[in-house]
Amino acid sequence: MSLSARRFLPGERIQIREVLNGKIWTIRPVTVIEDSKDQFVSYLAPGTLIDYPVDVEHGEKCFTMWLTGEWELGKKEFHAPGMLRIAPRGASYEIFATADPEEGVSSWYVNFQEPLRRQLHGFDTMDETLDLIVSRDFSNWHRRDEDELELAVAMGLYSQEDAVRLLDTCSTVEAQLSNGVVPWDRSWHEWSPTALEAL
Repeated sequence: MSLSARRFLPGERIQIREVLNGKIWTIRPVTVIEDSKDQFVSYLAPGTLIDYPVDVEHGEKCFTMWLTGEWELGKKEFHAPGMLRIAPRGASYEIFATADPEEGVSSWYVNFQEPLRRQLHGFDTMDETLDLIVSRDFSNWHRRDEDELELAVAMGLYSQEDAVRLLDTCSTVEAQLSNGVVPWDRSWHEWSPTALEAL
């Protein structure tokens, strides 16, 4: 197995980068929790300094940056609570779970994105705008940023086929949840950042 393809060890510090057209959009340092054949799980701790586009805003300003490739990165502190990141192997989404030291996971945020690509530093991916917010007990959910997806298509950032693909993926996740099937490892719902002390 080449170094670039190696699995990362629990407790190891790596970077998850968002990369668009060869240019880095964000860099988030995380701690590895699990890197197995089924999933990659990491933790983004409060107080972590992430590289983030300066003066970015949701919507038109963000999409204009994406289209022109004109942005600069600055340091931004990630605030509490911490975030458990669960990436089912090969999935075109990652689950961002808010993780409280005492109460565990309070909600699930399905972030539709390019599948993680393993690199020497960690993983590369890129956000794809659409999100799905799921309650802690998986009993209800709602989409987020459908309007921004429409705007991105109108601005020429995504094709109509891209939008259909993203909406179909979201619909598949919703259908699974409706049938009582959670398409990620639901056992993480009781995970607490205090577990890091054992790594």
